[in-house]
Amino acid sequence: MVKVKGLHRSGGGHLAALLIVWCSLVCLPLVASVEGEPCRFQKGPGVCIGYSTCRPLLEALNGRITICSYNSREAVVCCPQDYQSQLKTLAAAQQGLTISAKKCIEYMRLATPTTIFSSLKPNAEVVQKKSKLCSIDNNLIVGGEAAKLNEFPHMGAIGYRNNDTGRVEFRCGATLISERYVLTAAHCRNADAVVVRLGDLDLDSDVDGANPRDFQIEEFIKHPQYMSRSKYNDIALVRLAAPVQINNRIRPACLYQSAEIQQQKLIATGYGAMENFGSNANTLMKVVLEQYSQEACQAAYKNEGRFGGIIESQFCAGYEDGGRDTCQGDSGGPLQVRDEQDSCRFYVAAITSFGKFCGTSTPGIYTRVGAYLGWIEQIVWGEGGNATSARKAV
Repeated sequence: MVKVKGLHRSGGGHLAALLIVWCSLVCLPLVASVEGEPCRFQKGPGVCIGYSTCRPLLEALNGRITICSYNSREAVVCCPQDYQSQLKTLAAAQQGLTISAKKCIEYMRLATPTTIFSSLKPNAEVVQKKSKLCSIDNNLIVGGEAAKLNEFPHMGAIGYRNNDTGRVEFRCGATLISERYVLTAAHCRNADAVVVRLGDLDLDSDVDGANPRDFQIEEFIKHPQYMSRSKYNDIALVRLAAPVQINNRIRPACLYQSAEIQQQKLIATGYGAMENFGSNANTLMKVVLEQYSQEACQAAYKNEGRFGGIIESQFCAGYEDGGRDTCQGDSGGPLQVRDEQDSCRFYVAAITSFGKFCGTSTPGIYTRVGAYLGWIEQIVWGEGGNATSARKAV
């Protein structure tokens, strides 16, 4: 005989009530809808199938989940009646995406973890509560301002060994784009580059609330057609010696999918100097810059003796009245846009290359990421060619 603490013979009514409650949670699935039986999906016909089969559709439709019953492996949920054709359509749509676009979706799931609340009763609706882990701030001031903690979780800084002092100095920016690679400028390559720091807010502070990680550099891969004098093809990939553990503090940015940048305003971030020839700020700063037309960009640099003109993979950004710009130490850092539908999602559209002076009306020069998408994907994810050959071509 099973004894339940706190229940006595005289408490038979309590025991009966307990059994009723237990049965309401566990017994009802015996008479619930089983796999293959019809159900009501949102406002249309549905069919009860295993959750793992229907999951891609449920995530894409972002609707409520209705539980039909349970089998020995998982919950049986209500799925659209034509789920097979919808799954084929969804798979076909995803096949049309580049590998970097697919990875963007994968990484962004980590930015909005889902907590599921449900009763064990069949026909109960599952409540999904998505927790945003990103700060939202669209009010950037003229001249820039300090970034917030974890606001740009893809931001990195490249550290160089000072052979005289033995200390590491951070002189270039970078963008985390996968578990193993950061994106930066080719001119940032230097034999003294030893480390990439991720997840930091103030490079000099241990009390800024950040929990940064330093990753040793395994390989620094310049674009094979980089030209140091003109800064043409000023783009590079840095392979980290160990993979990054992705979380809400350190997370890859998405790659902008087109060489043509549609947005007029973009956000620049960096740890660079605040004025010409000044020392680096070491605090992560952000500023909104405006895209210039190619004609205006060409005009701004027409008298630059060492420069042979703007090519299609470059463009200008700045602020016509001056006061907003990237500066020394920002090189290699991202020029990005925030997804209008998802504040957690950033697309790195360009890489900071060079400029004349900081904060003047003369715009800075940036390298378009979309123009090198194939080269990046080939090395980072082995798509579109031989990644080993791409390294040897450097």
